[in-house]
Amino acid sequence: MAHVEDGGVAVDSNQAFSVEQNGINIVPDAERSGRPADLFSVWSAANVILTYVIVGSLLVVMGLTPSQMITVVVAGYAVYWLVGYVSIPGARAGTATLAISRGIFGSTGNLLPSLFSWLTNVGWESVNLVLATFALFTLCQQLGFEPSPLMEALLLLGLAVFTFGIGVLGHATILFMQQALTWALGAVMLGLIPQIYWAASAAPLPPAEGADLPTMLIALGLTISMPLSYVNGAANFARYLPKATSGASIAFWTFLGAFIPATTITVIGYFAARVADLTDPIAGLGTLLAPWYFNLYLVLIVGGAITNNFINTYSSGMSLLAMGLRTSRSKAVLLDAVLATAASACAIFLYDFTSAFIAFLALMVVWIAPWCAIFVVDTFLRRGRYDDAPLFADDLATGGIPRWKWDAYASWVLGIVAALACTTTDIFRSPFAERYLAGADVSILVGFAVSGIAYWLLRRRQLPS
Repeated sequence: MAHVEDGGVAVDSNQAFSVEQNGINIVPDAERSGRPADLFSVWSAANVILTYVIVGSLLVVMGLTPSQMITVVVAGYAVYWLVGYVSIPGARAGTATLAISRGIFGSTGNLLPSLFSWLTNVGWESVNLVLATFALFTLCQQLGFEPSPLMEALLLLGLAVFTFGIGVLGHATILFMQQALTWALGAVMLGLIPQIYWAASAAPLPPAEGADLPTMLIALGLTISMPLSYVNGAANFARYLPKATSGASIAFWTFLGAFIPATTITVIGYFAARVADLTDPIAGLGTLLAPWYFNLYLVLIVGGAITNNFINTYSSGMSLLAMGLRTSRSKAVLLDAVLATAASACAIFLYDFTSAFIAFLALMVVWIAPWCAIFVVDTFLRRGRYDDAPLFADDLATGGIPRWKWDAYASWVLGIVAALACTTTDIFRSPFAERYLAGADVSILVGFAVSGIAYWLLRRRQLPS
């Protein structure tokens, strides 16, 4: 089937292994099909990633006991429900998250959130490329040869070409790949559980000191930052569902797909870090695995990084289009590919990756938690009903939206300021948090609450527009 874009030119519709023609335009009803359950594989494959091993090991460094760890992990990853909730507008409006955000922040006001969203996606793309490349380096060593610097560069380039190539093809191809890889990656992930259990049982676990409240809050913020990293692109993958699709089903399958692997791998990382040095999370966890399974673990890391980057590359292209870049979605992804690959090369060959990763997470949540709160409140106030036409109208005179929506913008800035005031990281330590919060980092919780409450108070008596 074909559809007609604004210029009146018929183009191919969204098909696997052909270049998707839709960008942030409203997806025609004739092209919208599928089931909410399809979202399970989109989000489960994207979350079988090494990052959660790192999170689990950091919870050990913070001194959390097993019961404290379970509490923090379940509470933090419960926020994946919000990822599901903010996916619902995608089906209702038929467009991308940052295009829907125009109706909240205004046509001009939405440029800055779109820019921050793009930068966040590029950062995650770089993180995943680095992790996958390191895993390939180790796999080469396991197979008996040491990769030269030239080969290391070629491995990075090969991963980038494949990852961004799928991103260029677009939605249907990503959906196909995620469905194909979900069960394979999931099986390898589950195979880690008995291996880590046997390793932990073979030697007594060192006693965990137990974390105080400020440390628990920092740990909670770390886990919450993982689901929050997805909210700026969640609706992108629901926008091809029929408009009448159950919102509860969209939220449920998205939540379940992400929550299961996120929780499982973080717990694996935690117990592995109790008995092994995971300063290097790839080689460190390998000391607990049978040699043959260590190779599968390396394949799992590479595969998970690639599937996660399918999500990031697609969303970054959407963010660029929402910023007003006048090009096709596929070309936007190519531009993004060049920048993310360059950033990955710098991380691999020039800078310490772990410290950069932690700093990146800390900076990301300062803007995204308040933005997410506003998006969630707006979705609730509209009861999921979206009039998509004004999102792309030229101006108010033709039924468009205002250039600025100051209620949303003021709420967002207020939340960012509040989050910064409650931030304690290696690169920024708020004097307010140091003095009045005993050094606890509650930036995510405060930023979300302040922006959400402010926007609720400003918008609750107004009709959605």
